Amino acid sequence: MISRKDFSTALYALSKAKGYAATVVLTLGLTLGTLVAMFNLNYQILAAPLPYADEDQLVVGSTAWLDKDGSVTSPRIMPKVIQQIYAKPSDALSDQALFDYAGFATLRDLAHSPTVQLAYTTPGYMRMYQMPLLHGRSFGADEEVGNHNAVAVISEQLWRGQYQADPTVVGRHISIGNADFRVIGIAAADFIQPAFTGPADNRIDVWLPWDFNAPFHNMPGSNLGSALYLAKLKDPATRHAFEQEIRPQLNSLWQDASAVVTSMAGRSVRFNAEPARLVLEGDSRQQTLWMLAGSLVLLLIAAANITNLLLSRSARQQRNMTIQAALGAQRHHLLGQILAELSWLMLAAMVLGLFMAEGAYRLLRSYAADTLPRLSELGFAWPAFVFALLSTLLLAFGFAQLISRQLNYRALQQNLQSSGKGSGLQINTTTRQLLIGSQVMLAAVLLVCSAQVLLQSLSQLRSQVGFATEDRYQISIEDIAPAPDSSLPIEQRRAVFRQRKEELMQVRDLLLQHPAVVDASVGSGAPASFNGFSGNWGAYLVSPDNLTDVIEASVTHTDQHFLPLFDIALLQGRNFTAQEISTQAQVVVINQALAEKLQPGGDVVGQKLHSQSGGPVYDIIGISANHNLPEAGFNTERYRTYTTRSLFYGGYLLLRLKPEMQIDKTTINQALSQVSPHYRAAGIYRIQDNVNLALIRDYLATSVTSALVLLSFLLAAIGIYGVLSYSVQLRRFELGVRMAIGARPATILRQLLSENLKPVCAGLVLAGLLLVALWLGLQHTTLMVELSVGGFALPLLLIVLLTTLTSLISVWGIIRKPAIYALQGQ
Repeated sequence: MISRKDFSTALYALSKAKGYAATVVLTLGLTLGTLVAMFNLNYQILAAPLPYADEDQLVVGSTAWLDKDGSVTSPRIMPKVIQQIYAKPSDALSDQALFDYAGFATLRDLAHSPTVQLAYTTPGYMRMYQMPLLHGRSFGADEEVGNHNAVAVISEQLWRGQYQADPTVVGRHISIGNADFRVIGIAAADFIQPAFTGPADNRIDVWLPWDFNAPFHNMPGSNLGSALYLAKLKDPATRHAFEQEIRPQLNSLWQDASAVVTSMAGRSVRFNAEPARLVLEGDSRQQTLWMLAGSLVLLLIAAANITNLLLSRSARQQRNMTIQAALGAQRHHLLGQILAELSWLMLAAMVLGLFMAEGAYRLLRSYAADTLPRLSELGFAWPAFVFALLSTLLLAFGFAQLISRQLNYRALQQNLQSSGKGSGLQINTTTRQLLIGSQVMLAAVLLVCSAQVLLQSLSQLRSQVGFATEDRYQISIEDIAPAPDSSLPIEQRRAVFRQRKEELMQVRDLLLQHPAVVDASVGSGAPASFNGFSGNWGAYLVSPDNLTDVIEASVTHTDQHFLPLFDIALLQGRNFTAQEISTQAQVVVINQALAEKLQPGGDVVGQKLHSQSGGPVYDIIGISANHNLPEAGFNTERYRTYTTRSLFYGGYLLLRLKPEMQIDKTTINQALSQVSPHYRAAGIYRIQDNVNLALIRDYLATSVTSALVLLSFLLAAIGIYGVLSYSVQLRRFELGVRMAIGARPATILRQLLSENLKPVCAGLVLAGLLLVALWLGLQHTTLMVELSVGGFALPLLLIVLLTTLTSLISVWGIIRKPAIYALQGQ
């Protein structure tokens, strides 16, 4: 149907209509590229094969901690007794491994003590997830549990960055904590590390054998959220059977191990074996699917615009087609020329769309790597190319059908017989109104949805977080002193913990002598931490008379300098005194959320706060303001307590520096070494950076929805203006007559606006019905969006304003001139 000559003729015709061609290609290319990028993102996260063999056989085991009433208090933990399950693997497994993110440590064999990310694991991890080795070997039978073989595998990034790619590193020893490990292998850079606990996981630099995971092994009946039981099933269909096999065994072992801990009485653990894909996917499914839906709506709005442009061009080409018909051109000849022109436009739009998609991949990898999984693998993929090609062909087919229906060969012949008089090919009124109504409907739905998310994200970003962040820093401390033996009397163990806090307070006093330091504190956490958690956990009773009504709260063990350092406001009561810190008095400061939970109105200063199962009883001396910052695993403000107690594990130095001044690890390490050789600064983190990390999802939502709002509004403006402008041009003579008989410009504008608002209002009504249906559907999902009246009203007002402005602009060129110009067609 389409000849080579048709293509060359179409290309020449488009070169004479550069504005039209550019508008179509840019509009379609931009929106098609966005859709392709979002499709590829969803494909990569939800459907693309994992970079590991037999992915359907890989499962990730963890346990949920169940409270006395059966409710889940922690969705993923792992008790120490998993080692007994590991020692006697199920017959359903072909491989297994233990794995634990260990946090940060320092390389003490290097003078500048660089910070590295550690993980403890067993050989099965490297087999199941196919770790490629650049040099050396991975863990083998000699590194299984119980062998205590002090070896390490390091990443290529660490090898090149800290050891200058020296091949003799394999076989040498590196110092981590209070032990030396012999390097046996270097993992290749192309190893895609599975991020089991979320995309924000830092890349692992050093893998150590499981036997050296001391904190895990020294805590009887312990539960750690970062430990996982990795397994490979012989048959994927046996996953549920494997899960049911392990559950009673693990719960029974845990009950026996924790029987001596009174606070654990009545609680239980439930083993879950989740497919590795679902664990790696995390909670990103809803985010990415909504982004795909938004980009699809954008493309539909663009398609409505292009429909108007194509039909308008067909109408304008009627004279040329009339002449061609007079010279003998048949209907298929005319249609072939139009389709050839359409083919050039669609091809250019698809190429531009693929380039736009590649740009979107780069942006996502740069700015969303901590919020969406598997972005390091995102790039050109054949499924995305096929999707782009099919989408382009589908659009081309739809446009061709519209143009074909408008191409009335008999009308062209009649137009020729009437010497070209009459309107010829025109877009009828119904079609124009449908174009406007559909664009308004789609734009309104997208604008309202985007505005709701945008306003919610902006509200979070603009709100005060409840504490000062400027020039505040969190310094993580690596402590290689051996933990007190669990067999020692409790008082001896507490003395060790008390000494740790006292030593860090001595370091605090030394740092205060530094010219850059304004204030300093010691604590078990920070208001916003680099690892997402602001403190330890504590269980308290709402009422001492009801032992089953338990509140879990964040606990920060600190000193009298913590609250002033971060400017955390005290709404009632007072701060700690130096004497209370020194004697570790049983006093506590709680936040407003916890105070209101304990008693309506929150007036609880002077009352008691009871620990669960006969633990310490605290006097409430103050109530601090709530934080307004999302925290890992929490959708609302969590309960917080601040106590004078010791630092049981770890600890942080918290500093406030003078503006524009810095402090380095060397200075901090000098102060630490004066107090104890066991301490080393592992990392220095700006509190503002920690806050930004906590808000990264809001930043991503703001960026994406802002782009959607801008694009949808721009496309709607172009589309509505195009239809209205075309309509006005068709009525130019009519408007000239009305002006000639005395109609004032304001009257004409008011009548046009009244006519134009009819399809707009119809589109808004349909949009309202769709939004109601969407809202009802969301009630059955876990997606939480806070509704805002402004998020509804503002988009609708913008569309009405847009219609008013486009109506004025489209007719302004006619009504501002004398009527004779319109009558003459000028």
